[in-house]
Amino acid sequence: MPLEESPQRRLSMSLRQIEVFRAIMITGSVSEAARMLFIAQPSVSRVLSVTEERLGFLLFERARGRLYPTPEAKRIFEEVEAAYAGVQRVDDLVRALVEGRSGKLNVVCSPSLGVHLVPRAIALFNRQYPELPMHFEPLTHNNLVPRVLFGKNYLGVSMFEVVHPNLVTEPLVTVPLVCASPRGWLADSNTVRLRDLKDRPWIDYGHETPLGRIVGAAFGSETRPPPTVEVRSAMSACSLVEEGVGVALVDPLCLDAALRVRIDVRPVRPEIALKVQAVYSISEPLSHPAKVFLEVLREVLEEVPGYR
Repeated sequence: MPLEESPQRRLSMSLRQIEVFRAIMITGSVSEAARMLFIAQPSVSRVLSVTEERLGFLLFERARGRLYPTPEAKRIFEEVEAAYAGVQRVDDLVRALVEGRSGKLNVVCSPSLGVHLVPRAIALFNRQYPELPMHFEPLTHNNLVPRVLFGKNYLGVSMFEVVHPNLVTEPLVTVPLVCASPRGWLADSNTVRLRDLKDRPWIDYGHETPLGRIVGAAFGSETRPPPTVEVRSAMSACSLVEEGVGVALVDPLCLDAALRVRIDVRPVRPEIALKVQAVYSISEPLSHPAKVFLEVLREVLEEVPGYR
């Protein structure tokens, strides 16, 4: 929903500057803001520098590689969020009027959960609530948290830890990472240890990604194999495994029965656990349909091998 600056009055902050400022406030760093906005980090730094020069005061103090908002920035952010919330409310109202219905269940989830598990839960839920409109969208972790935090009535389902004072988390299931390999590569192994992977072509995740950090922590002091290919999601890793490129540690949430037939999947020892959790705003308690949906989703997740 693009907005245009009034020709009669030049805004102190352009809409682009406000967008970049908001992203930095949400993420706490220039690099994460750039990732959130899908732009280069130098572009974010340049916009921030121009904005502060234009305003005549600092928006952030720099210390120990982090950005800390000044009192002025915090006051501006309150108004920015009020404006964003207002735009969201207008959009929600228009959508309700167009559809001729009121009420909606908005579900966002980690990409792996969006492959087949959440869609299956939606299909089962839809049989109970066929008239309730739904919005479903898989999002990366950096986008999922702000959507639940600042969106209206969003229910998030994440396979990565979420810690925020304004968000409520509800555990669903715990599942272990597994080793995925081309057919026959691990025929003699019932389980896989990390040291067993050092002589195999290795598919790894970007170290700054949630899965990359989890895999890095699992290796600990052991040397992490140099990757043949680096990816950003378990689905991409599985596609490469199926093509015979190498082995990877993946979450079992993206593995359906058909894929398990086409690749080898082995437990990893020691176990590397992923805790799947529901996430919603503390200021927006779950509706009854949302609670029913979570129960349906929990039952679907309990079908994943190795859950507890």
